[in-house]
Amino acid sequence: MIESTAVRDAMLEFFARIAANDADSFDRLVADDPALLVIGTSPGEWITDRMRLRKGFETDGYRIVPGPAPRAWEGGELGWFVDEPTFDFPDGVHLSARLTTILARTGSGWRLLHMHASVGVPDDEVEGLQARWAR
Repeated sequence: MIESTAVRDAMLEFFARIAANDADSFDRLVADDPALLVIGTSPGEWITDRMRLRKGFETDGYRIVPGPAPRAWEGGELGWFVDEPTFDFPDGVHLSARLTTILARTGSGWRLLHMHASVGVPDDEVEGLQARWAR
């Protein structure tokens, strides 16, 4: 793997197009592949449906703000991006997160293939939450 400004720039463009509600850019930025998967921070956020993912590009007030040091690498046909962005939601909620993505190289550039967002929560707090959810 080598460090890649092209992969980093592709993800920063992805963030910018979401903030601009640019649904027309969705097909250019997101892979049309059966392996496509986005895992969010909430239980049950395991998304493979392209139309459901597209809603992020159509939601006014939803943004992913890059963290202070996004980094990316590439090797062959795959790229890897990591960041600590903030997810801004239309209701005014701001969620600090950790993000990893995998991008696939296509003839037209890099496209998102996989995204996984998580929120840093101490293990003892997670245990308590999971015990509450099991009820």
